[in-house]
Amino acid sequence: MSKRMRRAAAMSGVAGLLAVAGVTAGAGAAAAEDLKLSGYDAVAGPGSMPRFYPLVESGSGLGGKMVITVGTKPMTDPAGAGAGFPKGYVTFPNSCPRLAGYTGVFVCDWPLVAVPDARVPMNATDTTLYWGFAYTPRNGDLATAVKEARSAAALPSAGHRGTGKVTVKSAASAALNTVAFDLPSVPKNGTVRQQLRVHAADTGRLALRFRLDEGQLAAGQTLVRLGKPTFGAGAKCTVPDPHLTWGAGANLLCELEPGDHVISYELSNAPGQYAQKYRAFTEYDLYSNTPTPPEANVRQWSAAFAVQGLPVKPWHGLHARDTDGRLWGYDGTRKADEPFRSRDEVGTGWGTYTALTSLSPYRQGPWHFGDVKPSAATRGLGDIVGRDATGTLWYHDRQLDWDRPFAPRVKVGTGWNIYDRIDGAGDVDRDGRVDLLARDKAGVLWLYKGTGSFTSARFKAPVRIGAGWGAYNQLAGGADVTGDGRADLLARDKAGVLWLYKGTGSGTTPYTGRTRVGAGWGGYDQLVVAGDLTDDGKADAVARDRSGVLWLYKGTGGATTPFAARTRIGSGWNAYNRVF
Repeated sequence: MSKRMRRAAAMSGVAGLLAVAGVTAGAGAAAAEDLKLSGYDAVAGPGSMPRFYPLVESGSGLGGKMVITVGTKPMTDPAGAGAGFPKGYVTFPNSCPRLAGYTGVFVCDWPLVAVPDARVPMNATDTTLYWGFAYTPRNGDLATAVKEARSAAALPSAGHRGTGKVTVKSAASAALNTVAFDLPSVPKNGTVRQQLRVHAADTGRLALRFRLDEGQLAAGQTLVRLGKPTFGAGAKCTVPDPHLTWGAGANLLCELEPGDHVISYELSNAPGQYAQKYRAFTEYDLYSNTPTPPEANVRQWSAAFAVQGLPVKPWHGLHARDTDGRLWGYDGTRKADEPFRSRDEVGTGWGTYTALTSLSPYRQGPWHFGDVKPSAATRGLGDIVGRDATGTLWYHDRQLDWDRPFAPRVKVGTGWNIYDRIDGAGDVDRDGRVDLLARDKAGVLWLYKGTGSFTSARFKAPVRIGAGWGAYNQLAGGADVTGDGRADLLARDKAGVLWLYKGTGSGTTPYTGRTRVGAGWGGYDQLVVAGDLTDDGKADAVARDRSGVLWLYKGTGGATTPFAARTRIGSGWNAYNRVF
């Protein structure tokens, strides 16, 4: 595959074809009799659009015409045996109309704007399309030029005529180009050599990339680097991009001649890399001189291999609703000094709710290449419930969709305006389903255990926890504060004292008696148990003071002193009327 031909394929119209020869349409350089044209061969795949037009090596044919003939037999018969395209091919004459009375013949005025091409059907079989061309002056005889183009392969070489061919490779034929992977694990802070065993049935280009395996947590910047490729005769490999970052360029590119090849490379793991599983992805491009959709390339995936490193814990974040009713999501960073990324807008219309809460802390879900609708994979990632002014409760399922992190809301039921507080409880009874707390106006606290259903009732009948909860003006739950694996509850009384109710894991008596955490919490108008914000495996809390400053209370995992001293992490949070 010559570089010049690859360049020609990427350029459109006569300007591109002339540029290959270093001349420009309209430049009165050589005379028409000095015109030197050349055909070329191409390999095309399903869905591609091969073009049929010669390259201009030198000279100028301004004012003349180019006759193009296409057929399924070599251009040796002036009568046009095999003329035309196979069934299923869609032709596009562009600025070269078909010649009346002929099959597979196009006539192009010089200079032309767009050359004839054809779309190869996706179910194409192995086929060879032969094409011939002949230039004729302005007043030349077209019938004579057609015969000359159709028999160009049998005539002596001449600069104004010639032939080419397009070899169409079916998907089955292309699949004979195979890759076998030998991908040992990458050691922590170390290096490993991996290799590819390639059977190249065709000349082509192999591109190697890597992607996180699906269904795992993604963490931090990828610190693994590819380098030091080795290869044998008939292969030439380069490293366009050493970083294993999906969406970047190929990590390894190899130009291969037909045959069997062993290609190896090093993967080096730097300190700070998280433990991940990766898969290698190869594309073999055997097509030339024709725009071909990438999906026509031979694509192969390896099995997952391990990159060893630091253990991955899910990041936790926050949601916040502004005074215009817009909801914003703050993804976590796993860093104590700056625990949140820049905000992303979730959507509008959230101002309709008079009560709004996450059932469990907002946290990272497993990575998937495509979107994941509400399912077992999304349970416990921070579903939201909201009660509107009519007392109707609505359920927003979390889903793994970059543009729409929540599925369309589902109606839970009416009559919820009997409660003055609605708060997420996390998985109180440890059955894998998230639960809800509701306090009525008499101060009785009720537990609504989740059903885990995505199609029917979201909560079971309420369970009475107890009376006397009207003494508190803030409740915050949903996570395990004490490190015993059970969801706990924080409650602040009207004197500003914070109390901890340890979870029991029971669905009937979910909390033990209270433990005093400390005084001075009355200065906060928002309090959230946010999960592990600092990547230490312990649940943290955030609190917003009345000036809009947000404070982080790092979790200690202890039941008597569950939080360390506060740390300021931001200001301007008074733009929100609800943080959760």
